[in-house]
Amino acid sequence: MDNLELVDYCVKHPESFLDTNYMFPEKHKNLDLYVEKSKEVKDKLIAIKQIKDKKDSGEVLNQIFDDLRKILIKYANYSEFGCFINACDSKIEEASKDLNLLKLITGLYLEKRDIGDITPAEWVQAIIDKGSSRRKGNAGENKLAQILIKNGFAKVQDMEEFNKKTKAFSFFSKSKNGNFSIKSLKDHLGIKLGAKNQGKCLDLIIKRDSDVYFLEAKHMSTSGGEQNKQMVEIIDLIKNCPSKSDYHFVAFLDGIYFNIIFDPERTIKDKKQKIRSANNRRI
Repeated sequence: MDNLELVDYCVKHPESFLDTNYMFPEKHKNLDLYVEKSKEVKDKLIAIKQIKDKKDSGEVLNQIFDDLRKILIKYANYSEFGCFINACDSKIEEASKDLNLLKLITGLYLEKRDIGDITPAEWVQAIIDKGSSRRKGNAGENKLAQILIKNGFAKVQDMEEFNKKTKAFSFFSKSKNGNFSIKSLKDHLGIKLGAKNQGKCLDLIIKRDSDVYFLEAKHMSTSGGEQNKQMVEIIDLIKNCPSKSDYHFVAFLDGIYFNIIFDPERTIKDKKQKIRSANNRRI
């Protein structure tokens, strides 16, 4: 298949709206710990609110703040107070280390927020779910690895093993001196990424017979500035000219945003809208 044939195939086989490789529907394994910590944080905040204006409360107040600081060190980032710290352009790690900062943010919290009597686990899980995109991490590479293994490709650990196999793959090394780092590719295969890639690691290196594929995976489910940036990275990658005819730079895109871009009905509607807009401007 050439590139145009691949695009045509993708248009005829749209992405599924639900891809289990990028889904996290189960409750977080540490949910009970997060809920318990949230309750402890709330108890300390209530105590501070009750005694902060009382005479001779300074020593007790300092002790409560110190207790609160220690509670924030672990499993408190999904508490209501932890989220408020983020809203104050700070981080929970900073507040747990800086007592003065913690006191300032606590004062704002007591002034601007109400403290509820309950902490439902569903609320905490909802906050975790909202940040689930950060958990995707290497989900795309792992998805591809499963597909490759299913089709008879062996995952290898070093370049020597890679060269011996007819069907092999490996993840790119994150470290500069790894077996599949950018430096290693240059030394063993003569591949040098352009300056536009800014030394960025790719995701997978794949071999089938004499052909070697250098692959970058992108999961695109929405539009926006970040997605546009990722598309620029993809374009810069596939613009590279390989040193050998059997070396190939490949972009793997998945996610439902592809369906929107290549939806024929949408394209027709967009063209009609442009014609209407042009006619309106002439009027």
